[in-house]
Amino acid sequence: MDIIGNISSNTSILILQGENETQTPVQQAFLLQQKLTDVGHPDHTLITYPNLGHIFYPSSQWITGAGPIEQYVLADIYSWLESRSGLTPLTTSNLLSSSSSNATKLNHENEF
Repeated sequence: MDIIGNISSNTSILILQGENETQTPVQQAFLLQQKLTDVGHPDHTLITYPNLGHIFYPSSQWITGAGPIEQYVLADIYSWLESRSGLTPLTTSNLLSSSSSNATKLNHENEF
């Protein structure tokens, strides 16, 4: 947490967290997001995913499921990268339409 204040304000930060993460509790992601807000970092986004574990695959709170990353997580990553790096817009409508409507997104871009 101490080092987060040393990150350049020109660096965009994306934090992704499965709410059923067994290795790092979701509370850690919220603490990191709060620290970024406290130090006035202008562009950070936290997205949490209900019912997903460490590898963004459906998991219980006690056991991490193994499988491919959910498509809506990949769509969120692409969307975030696209908005910051000038990538070509995604044209596969099914990826965009399946984007994480259940995910909690906290975006603090240009808040400060």
